[in-house]
Amino acid sequence: MRILLLLTVMLALACGDDNKPTAPTPEPDPAAKLIGTWRYTGNDFAAKLTANLREYLIGEGLTASQADMVISDVLGDTDETFSLSISFRSDGTVVVDNESPDRFQVSGNRINITTSDGETFSVNYTVTDTTLSLQFPVAALLATVGLEAEDEEEAELLRIMFQGIEVMTMYFSKK
Repeated sequence: MRILLLLTVMLALACGDDNKPTAPTPEPDPAAKLIGTWRYTGNDFAAKLTANLREYLIGEGLTASQADMVISDVLGDTDETFSLSISFRSDGTVVVDNESPDRFQVSGNRINITTSDGETFSVNYTVTDTTLSLQFPVAALLATVGLEAEDEEEAELLRIMFQGIEVMTMYFSKK
């Protein structure tokens, strides 16, 4: 009887749960999809900037064609696309249009960038395999460009142009 009990216990132990604890699956590197070179394809704010400035200038007494001339002088040709590329490298550096490399880190949906001058800023982003969107908060941007009273006229013009725009989004495609 003892032998039967001992065999039963051994059999139970031998046939025990084969589900061994497995190592947790590592989280994918949030920066992995960013790595590569991205080419600028457009934005969601140029039309609103232009419309805000145009409305202001017409309100100040300019004709529509005069306002359009001033806008062209201030903003350039808003229909013209410009070339901009951003390269995120696996070594934690980011290069914009072959300039000096800056450092970047990803935290959630934010890219934190430290420039070669030691300045830091953050930008929200979304990324797929082929598309990158960078969302710049306007308030932080306006603070960065300095809306101090140094040139109150220029500061007021910037406030007018960015009226109603909380976030500026730039779109990029993978090269």
